[in-house]
Amino acid sequence: MTPRRRRDLVRSFVLTQGRARPTRNTHVLDVITMVTTVPGRSVAGLLPEQLAVVELCRGGYLSVIEVAGHLGQPLTITRIVLGDLLDSGHVVTRTARTADAQSPESGDAAAPTTAHILEKLLHGLQAL
Repeated sequence: MTPRRRRDLVRSFVLTQGRARPTRNTHVLDVITMVTTVPGRSVAGLLPEQLAVVELCRGGYLSVIEVAGHLGQPLTITRIVLGDLLDSGHVVTRTARTADAQSPESGDAAAPTTAHILEKLLHGLQAL
């Protein structure tokens, strides 16, 4: 009996080119950071997962955790892929703080509370 090879054992390593962290300081890529595609950018030379992210985000903003769920990849891998797309100018981000400061229901531009973040995360997960 020959042992079955699992493709996913090496796949994450290949996706990130052996990196455990993004190439830039992407501390802004927390789970509720919103990501969208920059229109008009050429997608030539992108990896299949990067193309998938560009296609996912083409319709509007998605949170980092939603992108990870759609890709079926761990959050760490998704952050590295998104960091590469940020570096190449294919995606832009909008942090929760910016989104909350612009929303009419928020009284001030203060950072969202933990309960508020968890509530938004729960709604995002229920939408999946």
